[in-house]
Amino acid sequence: MALVTFTSETGMFHSACRVTWARSTEWYGFQPAVHRRPVSDGKVDRTDRTPFINYSVTFEIADSLTRLAVTSTSAEYATKSYILGVCDCVSFTADIARACRLGVPWLNLTPYGFIQVLAFWNPYVSKT
Repeated sequence: MALVTFTSETGMFHSACRVTWARSTEWYGFQPAVHRRPVSDGKVDRTDRTPFINYSVTFEIADSLTRLAVTSTSAEYATKSYILGVCDCVSFTADIARACRLGVPWLNLTPYGFIQVLAFWNPYVSKT
């Protein structure tokens, strides 16, 4: 089983997903290709966001389902434009959560609100 953690960050509000496998940890996020541009080309970000986390919720998901979720969602977003509030970091992490078969609302506006709803709608391993 993989531990899939959805995060909310301090500063410029951001949502990302950390996947902890048996022997490694991988990060998945979506951001504008041009820093702090609310509308631009998008890019899938794989950098470690640990220092910026202020809230998170973690779920145990089968390895095969997790691998499919992050691979297919990352491939889908690799060619998308970043549009704040429409196709952004929260929609990216929400799509990973949906692909992991978690209950997710169709409208997600803030990273913290997304974390709160995930924790309320689904059984989780930990919440901080």
